[in-house]
Amino acid sequence: MGGIIEARREQAERLRGYFEVQLRFAEVIAARTSRALSETCLEFTNLHRRFGLGRAEVGAPSAGWARYAAGLEDREAGRLDWTVGFFAQSAPEASGGPRFGCFSYELEEAGEVVRIHFSNRDSDDGVGPLARAKIDRRRSELAEMFRHVRAHHPAARTVKGGSWLYNLEAYRRLFPPHYGASAFEPERVRLDGTSSWGQLLDFREAVKPNLRQALLDNMAGMDIAAPWRAFPMRALGARASIEPFHQFYGR
Repeated sequence: MGGIIEARREQAERLRGYFEVQLRFAEVIAARTSRALSETCLEFTNLHRRFGLGRAEVGAPSAGWARYAAGLEDREAGRLDWTVGFFAQSAPEASGGPRFGCFSYELEEAGEVVRIHFSNRDSDDGVGPLARAKIDRRRSELAEMFRHVRAHHPAARTVKGGSWLYNLEAYRRLFPPHYGASAFEPERVRLDGTSSWGQLLDFREAVKPNLRQALLDNMAGMDIAAPWRAFPMRALGARASIEPFHQFYGR
């Protein structure tokens, strides 16, 4: 148990810079909208999920978030330390469904749509999960996932996703070409997950300095009605028929 606690504390310190940028982002929105900082943190950062509290629902925060919010509003100079400490004492994010290496999925639209999720669970060999040397590993995970989908959810007809990762050829090449080619900029992007925030971290959970600075620079002229557009890489959506996935990965 002691090792788990210590590992969580170490992760909290690694993520200090990540939390700092998110707090500054939320502070800008709070200042320009006269909303409470805890409200803008709930809606425009992924702290709620990072604290293991699940998907944030504006207007109905969890009891855990209420504790964090109370401490946040009570501190001005120590907001970052409070956030780092709260993360260190919180439970890890729970997976919403079965995992297949770096991938997972959830069903939407009465089980007819498979939404793909990706997270970094492979930093072996000192390179990130999207390295060219790991293409076969990632495609094998996707093949396993779609075999599972085919076996357990035969009504699924469509595959979709939403992430900054669709800007990267290293990510798009893992999927059937028609899916990567479908990438589009959605009308609205939620900021309580990693579809935008994930671009700030490398595979070691260190903040990428160039992207951090680009986001900070963009905050000055940020469109409050569309704050996701301040991110250096916009989150893109993708959507396509499922059958070519089964063909691409093999039945």
